[in-house]
Amino acid sequence: MSKRGGRAGKLRLTGSGLPGGTQVELDGVDMAPGLTGVTLRIGVDDKPQAILDVLLWELDTELDGVQFVVPPKTREVLIQLGWTPPEGDGAS
Repeated sequence: MSKRGGRAGKLRLTGSGLPGGTQVELDGVDMAPGLTGVTLRIGVDDKPQAILDVLLWELDTELDGVQFVVPPKTREVLIQLGWTPPEGDGAS
């Protein structure tokens, strides 16, 4: 795994762009049936990143003490749109 929490691999996107017509291959395995989307980030001085949005059909799990994180830029946008952060959210 990398310092950013991911792993390196070979990504290949092919297809028509029509529903069901796209393949998202990660190291030769088509991941498209289990995804709702893919976002590519290519920075000038960074390695390319692919963010895979995983499709969850069913999730029967209960977790206590889960920490929800709103990234700073997202937080700024939400506040501009009228969102009020909860008390004690720890952000300045």
